[in-house]
Amino acid sequence: MRHMVSPEEASDLVLEQIPFLPAQTVAHCDALNRTLARDIESTFDVPPWDNSAMDGYGVLSRDLAEASLTTPITLPVAQTVAAGALSQSEIRPGTCARIMTGAPIPPGVDAVVMREETSESSDSVQFTTTVAAGQNIRRRGSDIARGEVPLRAGRLIRAAEWGLLASLGQAQVEVAAQPRVAIITTGAELVDVGSTLQDGQIHDSNSWTLAGLSQSSGASVVAIRHVGDDPQEFECAVQELLPQCDALLSSGGVSMGDFDPVRDVLPRIAQVHFWKIAMKPGKPVMFATHHSTGRTVPIWGLPGNPVSVMVAWEQFVRPALLKMQNRRAVKRLEVRAIIDGAHRSPQGKVEFVRALVVPDAQAATGWTARLAGDQSSGRLSSMTHANALLVVPAEETLLTAGDQVVAQMTEWPETTI
Repeated sequence: MRHMVSPEEASDLVLEQIPFLPAQTVAHCDALNRTLARDIESTFDVPPWDNSAMDGYGVLSRDLAEASLTTPITLPVAQTVAAGALSQSEIRPGTCARIMTGAPIPPGVDAVVMREETSESSDSVQFTTTVAAGQNIRRRGSDIARGEVPLRAGRLIRAAEWGLLASLGQAQVEVAAQPRVAIITTGAELVDVGSTLQDGQIHDSNSWTLAGLSQSSGASVVAIRHVGDDPQEFECAVQELLPQCDALLSSGGVSMGDFDPVRDVLPRIAQVHFWKIAMKPGKPVMFATHHSTGRTVPIWGLPGNPVSVMVAWEQFVRPALLKMQNRRAVKRLEVRAIIDGAHRSPQGKVEFVRALVVPDAQAATGWTARLAGDQSSGRLSSMTHANALLVVPAEETLLTAGDQVVAQMTEWPETTI
């Protein structure tokens, strides 16, 4: 077991131990927010035939070669083609077809004129402008050609991907299994959210925070337990939950106090890879793996302070849960931002500073970072004002207004400074 590692070393050690979970097939209706487990190849063209891009009139472009405001051209309407219907016959020169958005292009038609650009009567249409061949026609296969692979394995299925899968007729979708996460919070002072606080008690927020974070990364929370400060109680909870989960998260009880059960129990029942990270907040993090019946279950002993929990989860748990799903990208996107105030940082530790990062055309990098208030690890409210973690290197001790910093974007901005 390594007693002190850098955040980079800790991240590498974690990801080395994380297994990929097997794929499973789900109905299309259940595929949203899951991760594709195989490439999707189209078996047909999308769209499957040439169709109209708007409501209008299908014409032969050469028929309107002389059309203008002063010399309008009037064509009889030979047929009407609705979306989902096939053309009745070929459009002959000197005639046109009334056509709706998405309707198949009739034989003979090589352009569509917008309805708003015409003057209509019951059986004829007046045109006052020329039209180019191909105008307002969506060609067969112009979105996706047969044999094309528009979606690759490891891709998160968002609304757009979900819709695209539907357009490709994917009634069944092969996705990565959802990591099953179990959560244990420790501390005799913690009580449930619905309890009336007595002296010395606080509500347990970490279980809710960890559950929300895990679900946001595609995991399924299968169990939440709260134990006090007794090592035997903690060990019993771990042994009960290990067979049910693919990852186990605990919070609290991992530091140097007299009543820290995680610190004492995990080295006895699992292989500990490191304990303590040279970072702020979140120094007391223990990472272990439990091996039994051919399975490897990663276990994180996270700190008790709520901000430390969230920062450590971002750096070490989130990438692991995404790797389990074979996600193509497991790290947060980073931008360079200009900090708008001064900040002192401890020497020898990488600090993750809560900040609101927003677009700023006046900033040299295009982004400005505003500190999200007091940086104490107990200030959970500060996380509600932040959408990024500024990464301050271990050798950096002072940031001043105007300095450039690396910002890990945990969310994208909805507000401006």
